[in-house]
Amino acid sequence: MGVLVVRKVQIIAVVVVVVGFVGAGLASVLNQALGVGRLHVLTVADSAVELAVEGKPMPELSKDNDHLVFEVSRGPHKVKLTDPTSGTVIYYSVDVPYGFDELLLPTREDQCFLRFDMTEAAYGRRSADSERVLPRVTERYQNTNEPIRIPSHTYYTHGELPETVRSSEKAFLLRDLPCDFAGEGANEGLQRLALSERADELFTDPDALLANDAEE
Repeated sequence: MGVLVVRKVQIIAVVVVVVGFVGAGLASVLNQALGVGRLHVLTVADSAVELAVEGKPMPELSKDNDHLVFEVSRGPHKVKLTDPTSGTVIYYSVDVPYGFDELLLPTREDQCFLRFDMTEAAYGRRSADSERVLPRVTERYQNTNEPIRIPSHTYYTHGELPETVRSSEKAFLLRDLPCDFAGEGANEGLQRLALSERADELFTDPDALLANDAEE
């Protein structure tokens, strides 16, 4: 009798585990099937940007400094980005194959992006007299007039970075800068300045910004 009870308990435990795995997998499938995609825009100097999908103006879901987020349903879309100040208009063909897809849309032809690994620089433990750890560039995104798919754990402003991260996690920061400075072998000083609060000056007067940084 005791053996029978033990076997029943074991069977129930196995069933619970299996159901848990099935439930988690089903939840993931439903998220991808029912979720929406997000379009990310990084403006320069807090400029205004208007986004329309299939000709319909879309309100921003959120805004943090120069980072704007828009939601779009799954499937293919025709997207129009307009800068009302300059009159610049950019058209994109956007495809959101599954829910919670993250796509970045450049707002100007000379806008490229660097993805910095902020894990050690922002969250690493170091003594007061140790040298500051500079974030490492892990990805370079050139502007090809196509939407850019961004990996997870990527943030778009310093304010969006989490206060803490688990030891098994990483945190990345995406910054924009002129395409002339985004490639391999470009001026490292200017790329480092892309992390500063004066980063927008890279689009207007990079020489003066670099000279001021050298004097400090």
